[in-house]
Amino acid sequence: MNREEKHESSRRRILESALRAFAEQGYHAAALNEIGARAGVSKGLIYHYFKDKDELYLSCVAECFDALTVYLSGVSAALGGPPEEWLRRYFEKRLRFFAAHPLFLGIFTGVILAPPEHLTAEIARRKRPFDELSAAMLEQLLKRRPLREGIDIAEVVEEFRWYTDFFNARFHVKYGGEQDLERILKTREEQCRRQVEILLFGVWRNENEQEA
Repeated sequence: MNREEKHESSRRRILESALRAFAEQGYHAAALNEIGARAGVSKGLIYHYFKDKDELYLSCVAECFDALTVYLSGVSAALGGPPEEWLRRYFEKRLRFFAAHPLFLGIFTGVILAPPEHLTAEIARRKRPFDELSAAMLEQLLKRRPLREGIDIAEVVEEFRWYTDFFNARFHVKYGGEQDLERILKTREEQCRRQVEILLFGVWRNENEQEA
């Protein structure tokens, strides 16, 4: 193994150790000493690869949301079916992803329920590709049926972004103390699916309605 490979191997071990620590304990409780010990490196060596705890945490957030974005990009085109069925399958796929990647489940729920306030803007930047993919999928769904007169797709997508921020804030208040991450995720995904259905059925014209 050459120097570059050793460098990447050490960085990867630190990142994987940090993923476990942040997923299981959250940002505030996770300690760099423990992360280093699990990775088989000193705390000082962590600073050789990451500026500080914040940068290490944000790298874990990016790892989680990048993997989720790639996964959903790959499965969404193959879902097919009516919009209602597409939505059900889409959220099932999201649950399967987290079942297969339990550490990402911890990172994801941590971002939703207890994000470090001083990192809010940086977290949003790391998860932007995921948010953009979600908006693009919603836009494609909105194009599947005629919209009510005066409804603009771009405006609906933007307003749904605002609603999602409100939804996450309320979800945080209600479930912030919950310890069962799997239960939290299933509850959140089901509520998200229902809210998307409410949005769509509120803007799509009834198929039995006569066109003017």
